[in-house]
Amino acid sequence: MERLTLIIFVFFLALSGLKAQENALYTQFFYNKLAYNGAFSGAVPGVELTASVREQWMGLEGSPSVQSLQANIPFTPQRVGLGVFLRREKIGLTEHLTTNLSYAYHLRYGDYLIGLGVNARVGRLTHDFSEQNIRTTRPFGQDPVLQGNMENATYFNAGASLLIRSDRLYAGFSVPTIAKKHIELDDPDDILSSGRGRYWHLMAGYSIPMGRQMILNPQFMLSYSSDIPINLDVNLLLDIGDEFIAGIGYRSMSGSTGNIGESVHLLGGIKVSDNWFMTVSYDIGLSSFRRHHNGSLEVSMSIYFGDRAKTGEMRSPRFF
Repeated sequence: MERLTLIIFVFFLALSGLKAQENALYTQFFYNKLAYNGAFSGAVPGVELTASVREQWMGLEGSPSVQSLQANIPFTPQRVGLGVFLRREKIGLTEHLTTNLSYAYHLRYGDYLIGLGVNARVGRLTHDFSEQNIRTTRPFGQDPVLQGNMENATYFNAGASLLIRSDRLYAGFSVPTIAKKHIELDDPDDILSSGRGRYWHLMAGYSIPMGRQMILNPQFMLSYSSDIPINLDVNLLLDIGDEFIAGIGYRSMSGSTGNIGESVHLLGGIKVSDNWFMTVSYDIGLSSFRRHHNGSLEVSMSIYFGDRAKTGEMRSPRFF
């Protein structure tokens, strides 16, 4: 009975969590800009491939587990680019697969480059009510709520984005899902497809030289949906000798009172080689919910080709 209660709790957490995290949740959002802003497509000197794994609320059965793969491909230098973002999220009984394709065109205005982006998104939601995932106090087939092993929903949505950047500054605004409700590609009455909200993201960062060997990089991102309050992520990173990244971060609480925030973050990164860069972050919970988990871990590995790899430049928040 306790196991069933926990699974039901996680199931409803999954339904609300998919609304809150439908457009991805990354502590290191500055290394995952394609997940939020399609105008970042092509805003790099060479092809970049990044794989990320996020284990949220570790130690809690059925907690969110996310794996993603992204490719940023410039075609015409500082003009045209494509982005591919593939993501799998597993929460309790729910699996969410997302494919997001983006295109951006970049214009120069003085010292700034202005990127205009569009994106198309196809998603697949699956609830698995198979008997091996659920234990009940009576025979499985007698529970009317659990009739049928699988429920699926496939949807489509599209978005638009803007990115302004220079050598030290970047600022972007995006609406990755313009349609307030997804365009259903199969059963329009499926319970999984209802209640999706429109999202927008505002992100910015700035680089401050601190001598010859260090650069300070403050970053922030605001996220909003009609279904959730505004979420604020703030990170402060320090580039050390073009080899290491270290920093701290903070995430605000979403709609809950009596807490000083959702989490604080420890951030780090290292240039493994001229072509490889690895980052890691650990989130420490601040809300009362922290008693039920052991924090969240996020790890990314990136490989770079083209001019950046040839010149030995590492992937840093200051390379916008």
